[in-house]
Amino acid sequence: MVNCSKCGHEFLCDREKLIPKKPFAKAKKAVTVHTPKDRREAIQSALMETGLIQLMCLCASLVIAAGCVWLFYNASSEMDGTFFLSMLQQPQQKAFALFFACLAGGLMACAGRRHKIVFILLGFLVAGGIASLPFVYPVKLNPSLLGGKDAVVQAEEEEGVSGFTSMSLEQLAEQNASVQNYGEGDLKPLFAAIDRKEAQGVLGVWVVGVNAANRDMVKAYLKRMAQSEDEPIFYDRKGTGGGLFVITPTPITFKEFVDVAAKMGNVTLQDKERFFVEVVLNRDKFEARPASAALQDERHQYFVLANLKELSCLDIRRVIAAAKRLASVKPDKMRHEVSAKLVELLREPWGRDAEYVTALASALVVWAEPDNTEAQRVVYYVATELKKADCEIPASLVRFLLHGPEKKSFALLLDEWKKDPQKWEDECKAVGPTGEADIIRLMNESDDFVLKRSAARILGEIGSEASLSALKAFTHDADNELRLCAELSVNLIEKRLGIDSSAKSPQ
Repeated sequence: MVNCSKCGHEFLCDREKLIPKKPFAKAKKAVTVHTPKDRREAIQSALMETGLIQLMCLCASLVIAAGCVWLFYNASSEMDGTFFLSMLQQPQQKAFALFFACLAGGLMACAGRRHKIVFILLGFLVAGGIASLPFVYPVKLNPSLLGGKDAVVQAEEEEGVSGFTSMSLEQLAEQNASVQNYGEGDLKPLFAAIDRKEAQGVLGVWVVGVNAANRDMVKAYLKRMAQSEDEPIFYDRKGTGGGLFVITPTPITFKEFVDVAAKMGNVTLQDKERFFVEVVLNRDKFEARPASAALQDERHQYFVLANLKELSCLDIRRVIAAAKRLASVKPDKMRHEVSAKLVELLREPWGRDAEYVTALASALVVWAEPDNTEAQRVVYYVATELKKADCEIPASLVRFLLHGPEKKSFALLLDEWKKDPQKWEDECKAVGPTGEADIIRLMNESDDFVLKRSAARILGEIGSEASLSALKAFTHDADNELRLCAELSVNLIEKRLGIDSSAKSPQ
């Protein structure tokens, strides 16, 4: 019997039923239990009593839901850290979302302690939301990082656009060239330029998909590829989904210009009489990029593939960055594909951007085989063009040329050696007796004592009897360092040739 605290009325009451109403009553009871089995049951009962399990289920469900939203949103935006989603096929992405939808929905349904129906409904909502993420934030499959039939087909379709294979006019869709579908003033600047220049060196391209974000990239690309001295003039045609670029003057032909435009996207219209091309811009050329992990980490399995795709980008800054990354690693797989792409880019016009061509050439000498005739020819062309532009020639280019059959490469080395004897002295020694006559001639003709000393040291390594007479003339020179270099080189040559220095007549 229990007395009521207010009225004193007596009534029957089960005191055991009142104990669970006290907070952590069973948790406290677990401390006093000595049997392990009973203690485990008491702790489980305490957890159920306080609702900690339901709270943990609720938190886990919310964390899973937030994580899935973050993953799919960032993957659809091609941000860092979610590259693995772009490497999954569409069914795999949906299965990934469905698994976590069931997990989060089930945890949410278990989180209800009193209002079970409410939490079950919330579980269905959470599960449905996660399962719909692949449709709300679709993740585009990355064809450059995947195999499979669909990826190969898509990569081959993009390959013809990106420049991996040459694209002729016959491969483009045959269309009746016409500009009648344009407004009255849309192409007026092009026609005015043609009348003003009498159709000499004037080209126009209507780019569908150009905007403020990519306009400068397209403009720089057209200027470089069209070999124009002036920047293309852009006429924004808002509301039409595109804009007009007028290029003048340019030395390339209309057919060459169509090939240039085809590397930007899909050429949908050609009008040779009006020197006009319409192209739908391929946004992957400047917007899509592989994840930074694949681009930056040389140990990543897709490092080469990711940087190879970057070389097809319209943004020249990204091409330079990819070339520098490739130049800093040892060539492994896909050596032929990388060197072929670099040769293709170096054959294109590169304007006056020395950084661009230097980065590509530096990567080429790393990835190309030393006996690659095509690479040797391209690197020699780049080196001579850099020399004409009075730009610094990377030492790696000259060393690569010395392995080739080109005799002109040694003349290039001598020119660089005359500018900086100490920097190129080892390369001149590596040439061997082939360059002995030229070194002797330059040593006798030059008035630069630094060059003379370097020549004396080089002849000491590669010289023969022909070098002895030239060096002996400097053993009595007024310059002490030059005299010492000449004497040491004479001794080295005589020792190498087996000439007894003691038999020399006293002077």
